[in-house]
Amino acid sequence: MIDMAVPQLIVSSSAAKRLRHFDRWVFRDELVAPPTALPNGELIELTDQQGTFLGYAFYSEHSHIAARVVSTQRHQPVDRALFAQRLTAAIKDRRWLTGTNARRLVFSEADELPGLIVDQYADYLVVQSRAAGIERWKSTIVELLQEQLHPKGILERSDKAFREEEGLPATTQVLRGSVPDRIRIHEDDLQFWVDPYHGQKTGFYLDQRDTRRFLRERVCAGQEVLDVFAYTGAFGIGAASRGARVVCVEQHEPLIALAKENAALNHVSDRIEFVVGDAFYWLDAKANGRARFAGVLLDPPPLAKSKSDLLKGRQALHHLLVHGFGLLAEEGTLLLSLCTYHLLGVAEEILRIAAAECGLRLRMRGLTFQASDHPWIVQMPVTRYLMSWAVQRDAPPAASSTNTAR
Repeated sequence: MIDMAVPQLIVSSSAAKRLRHFDRWVFRDELVAPPTALPNGELIELTDQQGTFLGYAFYSEHSHIAARVVSTQRHQPVDRALFAQRLTAAIKDRRWLTGTNARRLVFSEADELPGLIVDQYADYLVVQSRAAGIERWKSTIVELLQEQLHPKGILERSDKAFREEEGLPATTQVLRGSVPDRIRIHEDDLQFWVDPYHGQKTGFYLDQRDTRRFLRERVCAGQEVLDVFAYTGAFGIGAASRGARVVCVEQHEPLIALAKENAALNHVSDRIEFVVGDAFYWLDAKANGRARFAGVLLDPPPLAKSKSDLLKGRQALHHLLVHGFGLLAEEGTLLLSLCTYHLLGVAEEILRIAAAECGLRLRMRGLTFQASDHPWIVQMPVTRYLMSWAVQRDAPPAASSTNTAR
């Protein structure tokens, strides 16, 4: 049973309603009486204004997200056994995933482990501790992962901006065993080198798996494909493996170097041109040229990290799409991927405006989301953070065969 000394915080009626409907965050301005001296990461009890129990949560004294619910069961201890149960359930939930040895095993609130990310790359695990509450349980979680999965090594990559918001220092460290500088993974019949120490996220965009498969199913041999914001080349290499000729644009030279290694690993180096350069400037330079591509892939970094950035993000996305459409061949397909939550609801509107500016009629050919080992909670829209739209440029109307000359 929970110790009666657990601090109690009262939340607003709107927050109480959300929590009863499976939301798991309480924002600072939703606390009826914010505490003045409560340790960062402390376990707390949340109640409504009538004193009714709502859940146990981890408190953050720094973040705008003041509390992250970890249990809604009044008599359920938040202890080692609870974490063992949650980890076991999360790992079991991914066992159906085939065709790859790289997957997300734990996805924070979606697996009732708020602030915890665990990714598997072959025989190694990479963890992120994103919240002060989960930080207190990190050593226990690492022990449980070692017991349940027996990895060769566990690396912590808690080096992102979210740590600052939680009042936690950034850190990259080996927690168990040893972890090499490069890990070789496979996805279907492709192979990739992952840099777990320096790569984006935990080293690879695992969440784009479904979109990569969607692309490969539709690329034809001999097509010209443009992969913008190419990162380490996974999209472009997938297209080249189907016989396409690909141009990959990425501004960071170390990423291009790794992309070249990945291309060689998959025997497609002769079909890929790698360009080191800022994608926005590169597209500007090419916009008025004659280059045209059957496929244009746009996978930009986050364009609006908060609501206050929304206008700037809309403008950047519109600019990007206009130039992308300008490089699209007749009946070509543009694939737009957005990992910017605040833009997801307006993305199709921006697509329509940009297409109208370019005089294009578009047909929707597909819509994908973050891969299913990154599940989202319907009652927490913010947990759905990635969407991709595949839109095809219609062919121009056929000229009339009727001779109207007199």
